[in-house]
Amino acid sequence: MFQEPPDAIFLAILHEALQHVRECHLVQFRDDYRPTKAERHELDEFYSDLYPELVPFLSRSKLVRVVDNLLRASRADDLYVPTDYHWFVLYVCLETYCDLHNDDATGTGDKVGAYEIESIDFDAIVERFFWDTDFLLGPVLLQAEEKSPGFLHASRQAWKIAAGLKPAATDLKLRLVHRSKAPAWWCEQPSKVPASGYVGPYPLREVEAEES
Repeated sequence: MFQEPPDAIFLAILHEALQHVRECHLVQFRDDYRPTKAERHELDEFYSDLYPELVPFLSRSKLVRVVDNLLRASRADDLYVPTDYHWFVLYVCLETYCDLHNDDATGTGDKVGAYEIESIDFDAIVERFFWDTDFLLGPVLLQAEEKSPGFLHASRQAWKIAAGLKPAATDLKLRLVHRSKAPAWWCEQPSKVPASGYVGPYPLREVEAEES
């Protein structure tokens, strides 16, 4: 799924990010509660204000389903391959959560799942775990293709995002890859990290030192 096997700390951040966006920004009510029409309208307006970059592609209710699917996939034993629409959602959710966490605005202090994290370097997370950010290029991607046809190798979904097109059902389908059929490097053990407790800033400084 990710560029390198995710460690337990990153997975905790990912799960908290998706859950926070879902519960605090998109739903705000218990799953067994049926919001009134006025409440749904208020939630839709709140969503439009908070996530204007996603609004052209996903309604609030559809985004809830995408987030739910990403949560399930990230907790499964098998591996799932996201499309660029999924990567776009992951990027926005992680960026939002990291900003809130670093500003002490999540309501949970430094707590992230089983960990206490001082600060989260969002840019370092993207560089480490994302394959690319073609989904952010927008019209620039189309302009570059006009100047050098065939030179760029972006995904079909990245081109659709650049053109401002809503996803089809197939664009929101996570492709299942059983571990027995996955490339060997995809099944490597992630970096060793503590199982819980205080870890300081993330990514861990020790890991960064080893990589440099």
